[in-house]
Amino acid sequence: MVQPPLPAKALSRPPIVAILGHVDHGKTTLLDTIRQTRVAQAEPGGITQHIGAYQANYKGKVITFIDTPGHAAFAAMRRRGAQVTDLVVLLVAGTEGVKPQTVESIKHIQQANVPFVVAINKKDLPGFSADKVKTQLADHGVLCEGFGGQVPVIAVSAQKNEGIDQLLEIIILLAELEGITADPAAPLTAVIIESHLDPRRGYLASLIVKQGTLSQGDTVYFDSKSVKIRALFSAQGRPQTQALPSEPVLAMGFTSLPPVGSQIQSTPIQPVEPVPVKPPVTPPPPTPATEAEAEAETEPPPTVKVLIKADTMGTLEAIIHAVKQDELVVVHQGVGSVTEADVLLAHNTGSHIIAFNVPVTQGATNLAKIEHVKIQSFALIYELIEFLEKKVLSLLEPSIYEEELGQAEIVQIFKIRGATIAGCHLKTGRFKIKDRVKVFRGEKSLAQSQISSLKEGKTDLKSVTAPADCGLILDPVIDMQVGDMLKSYRIVERV
Repeated sequence: MVQPPLPAKALSRPPIVAILGHVDHGKTTLLDTIRQTRVAQAEPGGITQHIGAYQANYKGKVITFIDTPGHAAFAAMRRRGAQVTDLVVLLVAGTEGVKPQTVESIKHIQQANVPFVVAINKKDLPGFSADKVKTQLADHGVLCEGFGGQVPVIAVSAQKNEGIDQLLEIIILLAELEGITADPAAPLTAVIIESHLDPRRGYLASLIVKQGTLSQGDTVYFDSKSVKIRALFSAQGRPQTQALPSEPVLAMGFTSLPPVGSQIQSTPIQPVEPVPVKPPVTPPPPTPATEAEAEAETEPPPTVKVLIKADTMGTLEAIIHAVKQDELVVVHQGVGSVTEADVLLAHNTGSHIIAFNVPVTQGATNLAKIEHVKIQSFALIYELIEFLEKKVLSLLEPSIYEEELGQAEIVQIFKIRGATIAGCHLKTGRFKIKDRVKVFRGEKSLAQSQISSLKEGKTDLKSVTAPADCGLILDPVIDMQVGDMLKSYRIVERV
């Protein structure tokens, strides 16, 4: 059947809305309530793991929602969400108030320069305070209605489905005021918000059409590559032949994994002319290094080598960004299952394998046992980060230093039954039996020993705290004079 020609003019289109906020403040539950699906129950730990896009219908009005992850490590993915949106819902739990990712979300909104509404969630729970949240938001430059500003604000309970209708009405009103339009007949512009490798269907990209129409069979372009769209699927997984502006779809036909955030166009993207580069200035020859310096330069610092496999490209990029540090070397990164090839590469490079939300094939498991390659699987990104941080810390050589515990001046030296006793005035800190001590004469350290006995008068003590007068015996016996200083210390390893 031949499709009727599309009107060559701008038409009103559904607003694209992102919900931003701190981890566990209820973003997935809010979308779950709006769409009447059970997405929240499928998320490990209740934390959204990667971007998804969905459409909801409210009183005949369609709204496209982008669900962006709330965990701090997924900041890059959240920024992409703000860049493709028309409106933002800033979600704050009224029981907890403004948190670090709330502040980060405010910055993304300001950078994207998009209108937004504040939704204060969890109004059904004890400790909820909308005024506290409004005051905290004002401290970060967000002035809500009733608090000296014009930013719309609504109290909601995503769990109890309270205030949701009013929130949707505000979103629709803001969209109408913004006059959001698109031309379905214009050249195609779409944005990839997620991509992954499907074992049966190959490389897939989740994208949202911003302008024009994407149809099955179209040849489109991203970066310097072209791809023919073999199939399109709705957010619910149903096949469809085209996608109109603001519509999220899953596209099949890519021959490689497209980067998240890439722009899809119907015409080839013109390459950017390279900027002429001046020839590098030859640096002067280095000064000869000493033998010790040369050895230090040739010996590489210790590192942890890892091979990382993740479920989607967006998740993989967020992990790489979160674990980036000098002591960690990512030998290989990719999307999809852990295979025997990954195990062989890990074995040859001495690497750990990190599997995030991906299966490990039976062949890879068997080979890993034979080659003694460790495979660590994770479902939550913060657990992965903690694991790698511990690995890095275990590599770092500890530095040894002396922590001073107390300082005393010797005011008298006397002997009783062959034992040399130092009468001291403890000025700072404390002395304790078995403490290590050093004897100082002026600035010079003369000797070191250990406290074997402490007395105050005739009373034996286990410890004494400044200011105090005491007598002490050192073992081994060392040369001491009146006026010398005794400093107690302990050896500490600092990583």
